[in-house]
Amino acid sequence: MPDMTIEQLRKRLGVLDKQQILAWQRLTPIERLEIAFQAYLFALESVRLTEYQRHADLSEESFRWRVIRRMQGNQRLGREKDVRPSHVSGIE
Repeated sequence: MPDMTIEQLRKRLGVLDKQQILAWQRLTPIERLEIAFQAYLFALESVRLTEYQRHADLSEESFRWRVIRRMQGNQRLGREKDVRPSHVSGIE
C-alpha cells in the first residue's frame, strides 16, 4: 500500500460514514490508540491462526518469520533460509 496515491486510497475506502467520523472525533487520543491496538491484536491473532492452519509443520522460528512478513507486508523480511517467493510459498 505504500505506493498508493491519495486518490487511489480514497477510491479503496469508498464513501466515508459521517456518523463514524463524528464518533471517532469524540474519542480522546488515548481511546483511539486503544482501539487501534485492539485492531492490531485481532489482526495478529488472525494471521497467526491462518498461518498455523496452513503450515503447522514449520519450526517455531520459521512460523514467527511468516507471521512477521504477513503483518509487515514485506516478504523479504527474515532469515535467508525462511524467505521464499510468495508465489511459491503461498503467502498472501
